[in-house]
Amino acid sequence: MQHLNIFFDWLAAQHAVVQRLFAIFAIIAITFGLLRLLKFTLNHVVKKGMDESAKPLVYSLFSYALYVVALLAILKALDVNTAGIVTMVGAASLAVGLAIKDMLSNIAAGILLLLLKPFKAKDYIECGKIKGIILGVGLFNTTLKTIDGLFVSAPNSKLWEEPIVNFSRNHLRRLEITTGIDYADSADKAIAILQDLVKGDPLFFKEPEPQFFVSSLQDSSVNVTFRAWIKTNDYWDAKWKYTALVKERFTAAGIGIPFPQRTVHIVHETIKGAPSDTANYTREASGMSTPSEQGQPNF
Repeated sequence: MQHLNIFFDWLAAQHAVVQRLFAIFAIIAITFGLLRLLKFTLNHVVKKGMDESAKPLVYSLFSYALYVVALLAILKALDVNTAGIVTMVGAASLAVGLAIKDMLSNIAAGILLLLLKPFKAKDYIECGKIKGIILGVGLFNTTLKTIDGLFVSAPNSKLWEEPIVNFSRNHLRRLEITTGIDYADSADKAIAILQDLVKGDPLFFKEPEPQFFVSSLQDSSVNVTFRAWIKTNDYWDAKWKYTALVKERFTAAGIGIPFPQRTVHIVHETIKGAPSDTANYTREASGMSTPSEQGQPNF
């Protein structure tokens, strides 16, 4: 009993310390509670229509702000002069800003990407050398997944500074397939096959109207092209399918798809000044000399 009284007397003497410890634990508990509430709120807002790619950035901004407020509250509970710390941080802000300017530019770029929304989660984009499906925009970087399953982490500033090509943004996309045929084959016949191939397929929209034409004359082939509008989600399946079908139909119709080739004409010239009975001595246009020109006797 005497020991218990001693403990309570000591606890009463340490009342201020206990109060501070209780305040610190309360601040920590409230901070983690607010973080859990923030996660729940963001998940709810995403279900209501907010872009999922923005969730990492929003969570990072609010969570870091909560950490700063919690730290200042803990310092206040410990009777630390927070005003002095804030003043010191303000005085050092210029130096700190210069030291972490790249980090700050990534944060600013992330906020701008969030506000302007050049892409959303699951969009396939190309930005400079960066290509992939958007997973999310964080405080400092954007995460993507390439079509072969690789993980890419790109600084937000890179995505902000470079032009962004968004392949998923529009619902429609133009499919274009160009095939080279032999010069001896009929371009009209090839175009008629393409028209018959596309006609009636529900993949293709009637408006804008599909186009069929001779697009270019190459060294080894006449290029025929068809263009048609389809849903963006059907683009790659249609491209692979119709590339194979064009080859199959052209082969069945006897239309050749030529290999790259060149026709070489060798020109023979009669040696100037030679008598008629030696006219059979010739040289090629390539510059090779005959035995007579090399000073060798004729046999």
